[in-house]
Amino acid sequence: MVALPPWMDGVPFSLAQGREAGLSDAVMRRRGFERPHWGVRVAGAGGRSGDDFVDRCWSLRVALPPDALLSHATAARLWGMPLPPGIPDELHVLTEGTVAVRRRGVVGWRRSSPQGSAAIVHGLPVTTPADTWVSLATMTAGRGRSVGREWLVATADFLVSGRRTRFGREAALATMDDLAAALRTHGSRRGAALLRWALPRVRTPVDSPPETLLRLGLVRERLPEPAVQPAVLTAAGVRHPDLGYIERRVLLEYLGDVHRSDRRTWLQDLQRVRLFEDQGFRVVLVGAADLSSDGLRLLSAHVRRLLA
Repeated sequence: MVALPPWMDGVPFSLAQGREAGLSDAVMRRRGFERPHWGVRVAGAGGRSGDDFVDRCWSLRVALPPDALLSHATAARLWGMPLPPGIPDELHVLTEGTVAVRRRGVVGWRRSSPQGSAAIVHGLPVTTPADTWVSLATMTAGRGRSVGREWLVATADFLVSGRRTRFGREAALATMDDLAAALRTHGSRRGAALLRWALPRVRTPVDSPPETLLRLGLVRERLPEPAVQPAVLTAAGVRHPDLGYIERRVLLEYLGDVHRSDRRTWLQDLQRVRLFEDQGFRVVLVGAADLSSDGLRLLSAHVRRLLA
């Protein structure tokens, strides 16, 4: 392997940068040089982040115009925003001007006016959380796959809620005002109707997309909208179920895969259900199958009987 300058160890570089560093084209075609994108090379491991997706974005950044921003589903992933299943892992790039970036594995987008604001995540230039949310509504089946209006609610719920951890809740990435301002700037462009439907249905705090989809599904089945994480005083202090009809003393708890794979979470939730039941609440346990069309219909009928 050719000795590389220290700055090149695991750091993506263009062919032009390689030539400036004294590497010939023949050398850069050798097996030790990875080719993550056309015209880009990487050798070594020192400068890698350890996250394959972030490294792919860094590799592409070398070949992009200076004003380019990672956007749409790519920005959403970098922000940690939830996305519906099946979104391809193509990289979305937003540039100013009349011509979008055209590369294999890249979905190019263009803006007609200078970008109002941008942000840095993992050292990469990206669209802001609110602008990213708006941009998700513009995706289509042929350009990254469309994002439905209920998933736009779920993504916005995440942005305004902040991620919950065992050590507390992280700061929210956006406010309702931020989302509303981004929607006003978006105007009547593609996806505006979806966004206008989604925005008034955004709630906080919400900890996962299934909780959002469950809430919206119950309303779609003509049930009253349940409260999001209402406070319930128990023998062990205040606890917060996922959803609840407090006056009717009916609570709903969504059990995701973490309850199956994480023993600590499973035991804590068992205890929490008992605490709710000791206070006279009826607790409905909900799983992924209940979010299907048939599942929601059966679940809603059960909840309707409890409420009655």
